[in-house]
Amino acid sequence: YKKGIDHVRLFFNLKKLFHRILKPFIFLLTIEVGVLLLYGHDLVSVVKDAIIAGGIGPGSYYVWIYIQFFFLLPIVAVIIRRLNRFWCFFGFTLLCVMVEIICSYVHPHPAIYRLLFIRYIYLIYLGYLWVSWGIVINKLTVFLSILSIAFILLFVYGDLNLEPLFYSNAWALCHWITYFYTAYLFIYLLFFIYSLLGKHLKSFCYELGRYSYEIFLLQMFVFAFFPSLDFIGNKYVEVLLRIVLTTLLSIFPVLLYKKYVAIKQ
Repeated sequence: YKKGIDHVRLFFNLKKLFHRILKPFIFLLTIEVGVLLLYGHDLVSVVKDAIIAGGIGPGSYYVWIYIQFFFLLPIVAVIIRRLNRFWCFFGFTLLCVMVEIICSYVHPHPAIYRLLFIRYIYLIYLGYLWVSWGIVINKLTVFLSILSIAFILLFVYGDLNLEPLFYSNAWALCHWITYFYTAYLFIYLLFFIYSLLGKHLKSFCYELGRYSYEIFLLQMFVFAFFPSLDFIGNKYVEVLLRIVLTTLLSIFPVLLYKKYVAIKQ
């Protein structure tokens, strides 16, 4: 919706979806399967696990949720254009509450629920608000952000079952009421930090955003195959090294490759 809701049309560019999203993912998945086979894993087991998980490595669900949103967003745009601000808020909130209640009684299989878009529905509404009215920081949005933080702490650390209003599952933070913090206060804090950066760091952040999907795919591979560092003998040093090395290995190969392609052209 970044160009405005009125510019969205019921049109699906499947060619762009394949080349931009699916082809790099399939390429990465092929490499991951090959690596596992070299390590002696059974082909049938590898393919079965990859199908169930939607890929290999943490975050593989993102690709399939992206594809669902690719088809869903133009359809939802048609509906949003017919609603005023109140009914848009009421409709999305009611829909998300109904989804939580239904899931609380049905309890879908975690593997299926993981690959479905339903826990992120409210982000469509919040993204629409971003485009239409900007990221507004006022008393209401600050209050909603604080409310979100309270529920985040409750979902993560509280020993409470809030079903059927909030479906209890492995994705404790993925509820509509927790997204106000992400959409307003958190993004404002990110922008504030970004504004303090120097020119070169801002340019670096821009490059990270520009190639975020490629970095995400490489990160998925790195985390899936990064070796154990138990031999170090100090868990704090091990965690620190893991953070540094996985970050470097996920980012800089992509940036170097993009530089290489730019020079070749």
